[in-house]
Amino acid sequence: MMTGTPLMFKTFRKSAATLALAAIATLPALGQERWTRPAQLPEVPAEAPRTWILANQQSAFREYCTSGEGQPFYARIKEGFDEKYLNLPFPAEPESFGDSDPRKRTSAKIDSWRQAQDTCNVVAGIASTATIIWRVNGEQCYLDKAREFLVKLCEWDAEGTTGIEYNDETNFRLLRLMPEVYDQIRDHLSPEEKSKVLAMLQRRGQTSFDHILRKRTGQLVRNSLAVEPSSHPVRFIPMLGMMGLALWDDLPEARDWFAFAYEFYENRFSPWGGDDGGWAEGMAYWRGVIEHASFQDALLLINAPEAYAQPFWKNTFYFPVYFLTPWRSTAFGDTPVAGVIGMEPGIRDFIMHGAKVYQDGYLRAYADQYVDRRALPEEELEFKLWRKYPTPIEYLLRDFLVNDRPLPTPQNLSELPHSKYLESIGWVAIHTDLGNPDNDIFVQFKSSPYGSFSHSHADQNAFILSAFGEPLAINSGYREYHRSPHHKAHTRQTLSKNAVLIGGEGQPAQDASAIGKITHYQSSKDATWVRGDATEAYRANPKLKNLALAQRDMIMLQSGAIVIRDVIHTAQPESVQWLLHSVDQPESNNRTIKITQGNAELLATMASPGNTLDISISNQFATPVDPKYLSKGYDPQYHLTATTEKASDTTVIYAVLYASKGDNHPPEILSCQPDSVKFTLPDGEAMTIDFTTDEPRISQS
Repeated sequence: MMTGTPLMFKTFRKSAATLALAAIATLPALGQERWTRPAQLPEVPAEAPRTWILANQQSAFREYCTSGEGQPFYARIKEGFDEKYLNLPFPAEPESFGDSDPRKRTSAKIDSWRQAQDTCNVVAGIASTATIIWRVNGEQCYLDKAREFLVKLCEWDAEGTTGIEYNDETNFRLLRLMPEVYDQIRDHLSPEEKSKVLAMLQRRGQTSFDHILRKRTGQLVRNSLAVEPSSHPVRFIPMLGMMGLALWDDLPEARDWFAFAYEFYENRFSPWGGDDGGWAEGMAYWRGVIEHASFQDALLLINAPEAYAQPFWKNTFYFPVYFLTPWRSTAFGDTPVAGVIGMEPGIRDFIMHGAKVYQDGYLRAYADQYVDRRALPEEELEFKLWRKYPTPIEYLLRDFLVNDRPLPTPQNLSELPHSKYLESIGWVAIHTDLGNPDNDIFVQFKSSPYGSFSHSHADQNAFILSAFGEPLAINSGYREYHRSPHHKAHTRQTLSKNAVLIGGEGQPAQDASAIGKITHYQSSKDATWVRGDATEAYRANPKLKNLALAQRDMIMLQSGAIVIRDVIHTAQPESVQWLLHSVDQPESNNRTIKITQGNAELLATMASPGNTLDISISNQFATPVDPKYLSKGYDPQYHLTATTEKASDTTVIYAVLYASKGDNHPPEILSCQPDSVKFTLPDGEAMTIDFTTDEPRISQS
């Protein structure tokens, strides 16, 4: 401990299609869009196939799946496919569900939207799985199944209910696999079949490319909102690039598709973060990196030296190491429907893939912390094809790609720095025992230059706290479906965060100008200090346009104790609401707060110099969860609000938080001034933090 020194530290009628696509005519002509063709492309194999399994790998892949390391996984895939899907007829084309504008979706429309995704994933999944099984055993029935589904897909309207402009997720689920199916079985199609398939893939591919260009994706800037990225078109780029590779000699457009993707990953990826590997949309949308990595794997397959060579790739595998608990917990940004995310099977598999690619033992050690009750892809007993991706055969193919690389020996994660600041996205993670989640206290803090844009929320200067494998201070709210009433009015809003409201007002959601900034970050073995400035985020709310300052300091001591100082300067006197959210009900006597969750306990005390804090607790959402989802684990949550009794133009609020495994006295604030606080910890140690200098000084009292 330092003494007196500064801290160092998603049956169709043609009329519906016409309606759904009418707006396209008003969009700019393709020739008006810019993208930069790279001067040079990697060497592409002269002979097809060029994706999944190259011509010279056929025997090795067969051996891998029949007698090698992939045999158990392949056997489970084949057994499940034979039982459930080999005799499944080709499904009917998804029907229209009316206006598909995402802003006009209802709960019922969402069900139809998701069902259409499932249908398309089944179509592509059956065709691709049958293709891979045929590649292994050569049996005609599997080739016939793949060919049937590929050819019958040509009967669907490529610009109808599964076209990119009506339901981009259905188009995505088809095109991320069907071109590669063609690449593997092209020599077994009749000339008529081949012509139909290529016409279908050309139409879907070109409408997809047009869509991506209209969204200005070819003009995006790495780690920047200078050209605002659209989340889905960015996610579709690996699909486009791999389609270009699969159709390299078949369609003149294909080489443009590949070149576009190649240039994007070399020079523009990622618009959501920088070389430090962060992803501003949040951990759940970071999972899209797995899809982006499929293009890197395609490059790796053809021995392109650019594969995984950008600094982003090496570092992004560490994003979950620091910011994702192995168990399911809340996280910044949009999360899955139930509001939590952890190291799920697909993430664990991807981290293990990274460990092999980079021969990184720390990644292996993090992946070994997997505790999800769901089976890993290679161990899944129930074979199923539905909305999720990657599909089982994609995991099998990825494993084959790196099967010649050994799995590195785990390295102790405690050897890594205990905290991480990702400057590109304005996130900080602090751990007391990185690599030992059952004994770790983990706090994450955010003040981001990406504001509340896209899948980010109005959460600048907010924090989330977990300890000993339990959620203590959570991000509140659910996302039954994107833009549900509850999602829009609660989950995205500042009122759902461990943050502050000023006069009852928060930061605006879905606003790229509602930015925050980490102004200071220092870390040492004794303490980590981070200061966030969310003034611009609150000023983006017209009711707070004259706000002078919204600043939060957070200091985490080596013991795991956390000291938070909020400084609010307003143009006229305002009350301030300090917010804390939890899964279980807090206890409070208006001096101390206690939250118990499993074997973990959070004790907190608060004070405001020259003011009094009134504490209230509620388990009600102002905008309730869609009743249809209440039986699916959407439990009530608790919302604690500490409100200053007197309105003031200058408000300072201190909070001392202490997480433990129970049986502790609460911390106590002994005295506080606007620029200093004296407090005791549960062990009786008295400490003072002085904020009068550029860096806070911590001393024992």
